[in-house]
Amino acid sequence: MSISILVVLYNSSIDDVPVLATALRSPYVDDVIICDNSDQKNNNAEQAKHKGITYVAMNGNQGLSKAYNAGVKHCHGDIICIFDDDTQVGDDYFAAVSDLASTSQQWDIALPLVMAGNQVLSPSHFEKQRTVPIDPAHVGNMSDLTGINSGMAVKRELYNHISYDSGLFLDLIDHQFIQDARRLGVCIVMLKGPVLRQSYSLTTDSMHSALKRFYIFEKDAKHFYSSSFCAKLYCRIMLLLRKLKLCMKYKTLAFI
Repeated sequence: MSISILVVLYNSSIDDVPVLATALRSPYVDDVIICDNSDQKNNNAEQAKHKGITYVAMNGNQGLSKAYNAGVKHCHGDIICIFDDDTQVGDDYFAAVSDLASTSQQWDIALPLVMAGNQVLSPSHFEKQRTVPIDPAHVGNMSDLTGINSGMAVKRELYNHISYDSGLFLDLIDHQFIQDARRLGVCIVMLKGPVLRQSYSLTTDSMHSALKRFYIFEKDAKHFYSSSFCAKLYCRIMLLLRKLKLCMKYKTLAFI
């Protein structure tokens, strides 16, 4: 099985994406697709051409879900692997995906272990409405296994049935995609072996950027948690607590 790599950029350079060097030298990778959501001028198109990468200009920030959907259309591999632009990936990742594909194990989506320092970012599972990181040693066959986009390996044919929810701009897209996939009866497994490293922080440089970031999260969260009364109630409480924390951090009422 061949593998396609899909990365979405936002105001960053192709040269600064860690996974690309690993992917371009891997014998398992068939093609690499970059979708550029940047709203600042750059030379990513030229860099992509030089490196033999398929470049898709989104002509401004269209949101992560729309960029993913556009990128998938350009992927020719049997398996599509999604990555954030700051994820550290070793050669063993692509070997592990190829090994999984060559086994008789049933799977449609595979989630690797993703760490930020000593913190497990993915996989995780839902405890009522909240996602909680799992102990990788005790994943088993969890019926509610979920995880972040970065490192997620998806069989290409699954995209013939579902796409990324365009009602979400940036946050919770990964969990929504997995929930939509699970409704189709797909098999979600953990990719055993490789450990991916991620730069992850909720901190921002200024109150203005934190406020802008919160507005995006608030809109996405309300969309994601709109399926039931309990989900909506959880969302309201969660957003209120986050607003209070941000008000205390930046010593302002701008978030209320």
